Amino acid sequence: MKFFKFFSALPAPFQEGFCPVGDGHEIHYMAFGNPKGKTVIRFHGGPGGGASAHQATAFDLKKYRVLLFDQRGCKLSTSKDIYRNNTPYAAAEDAIKLLKHLKWPIKNLIVAGSSYGATLALLFAEKYEKCVSALVLSSVFLGRKEDLAWTEESRLFYPDLTEEMRQKIKKNESLAEGYFRLISSDSYQNIQTALSYYGQYERNLGCLNPAFRPLKAVYDNDVRSLRIFLYYEVNHLFLKENEILNNLYKIKNIPLLIVHNRLDMTCPVAGAYQLAQQAERAELVIVPDLGHVSAKLQKVLKSRTNTFLKALRL
Repeated sequence: MKFFKFFSALPAPFQEGFCPVGDGHEIHYMAFGNPKGKTVIRFHGGPGGGASAHQATAFDLKKYRVLLFDQRGCKLSTSKDIYRNNTPYAAAEDAIKLLKHLKWPIKNLIVAGSSYGATLALLFAEKYEKCVSALVLSSVFLGRKEDLAWTEESRLFYPDLTEEMRQKIKKNESLAEGYFRLISSDSYQNIQTALSYYGQYERNLGCLNPAFRPLKAVYDNDVRSLRIFLYYEVNHLFLKENEILNNLYKIKNIPLLIVHNRLDMTCPVAGAYQLAQQAERAELVIVPDLGHVSAKLQKVLKSRTNTFLKALRL
């Protein structure tokens, strides 16, 4: 009953559909809130994740219209080839294409994102800075070498898990390379191994009693999601090193809210702190909680977002 009540409380979109963006991709989108309100466009995480109604709830839906979309190859979006021109730059351009498709104004946008979605929100703002009036970010990931290296370096806390993962791949492979090879295989056993280990590793980060649990079934969406995630990781997210922080000068006039858990073991808080230190109009809120996502983080994000936007009169 509680499970049902939680999901029944989620908002329903006032508009939903597909938008062709080229390269054989059609992205699925949902719009929530006030159809005549100020536009919020929110990028989901991953890479390889997907949009969900819950992602709209940080905003006052009586005041704002919140646009969510599944990035190329993700969740409900359709692709002839999930890898074709699938880059963070394409995702930023797709957001503009979607706004044009909907015939919504491409100005005074509030741009939001969590985790890899925060990466995309920052890239979008740095490219289309004149279109953005505010940024709302949580669980920040900057896509630098040091951020990508954390998967390997987290063995400082989980040496038993990383060793168990390494036993499934070749000695000369990195975790990302080895598991991308497995998830890209036509072998059901290889795919199941990749999902059972690499697919569960991030969920174990921050757990006091972590464990890999064998999958009872393999679902197509989970396979696509991990393929995209590892495709990005082995290609270093297609970003230039430190690209986001190096281009912060482009968004020096854009107010920025950052909300991050103190003990986020997936995206350590150091990245959010460095972003706040270098951005000229940043407000950093470090939540005294653990996990990449948590109920307390979501509560603080919603409260601070409303206060932040109200102060800006947006």
